Amino acid sequence: MTWTDVGGWLKAHAPAGASLVGSLLTGNIPGAIAAGVALVSSATGTDDPQQALASLQKDPATVAKLQELANEERDSIRKHLEEMTRIQLQDEQSEQAETQKTVRAGDVAEDPFVRRTRPAQSWLSLIAGIAFVFAYAPHPDTQVLMILFGFPAAYLGLRGVDKWRRSGQAKA
Repeated sequence: MTWTDVGGWLKAHAPAGASLVGSLLTGNIPGAIAAGVALVSSATGTDDPQQALASLQKDPATVAKLQELANEERDSIRKHLEEMTRIQLQDEQSEQAETQKTVRAGDVAEDPFVRRTRPAQSWLSLIAGIAFVFAYAPHPDTQVLMILFGFPAAYLGLRGVDKWRRSGQAKA
């Protein structure tokens, strides 16, 4: 039993203020989780997640006390939730930027093998997909086709969108 389990139960079963505490407990920022643990511990009188959950499930007065504590700390809780969301969005944005850097570095690499690997994989997958269609006509397996045509479609689609964006900016 972990504090994440307690948070999940609060999010599913507790009133609005107490469910915000559940959101703190299910997050990934240590400060926010600690704040949630402190609120639940204050309401239940224990710092053991299993005992705290049992207390919250059995005694509606404990949930009411947590609700009262959450209402007193509402601004702080919202600040923690905002910070958790901001960090998650920044992480996703950083991941996307890193992917783009990697792709662009491969596109301009000095080594011809590195520069030509993705386009070659795309072409080979496309040719294999077309051969598969003719080899298993009239009923080729759709999942295999999706796999074989997925890579070239993604490669050509991403490259096409990139070119389309650049040409749209040039016209504007």
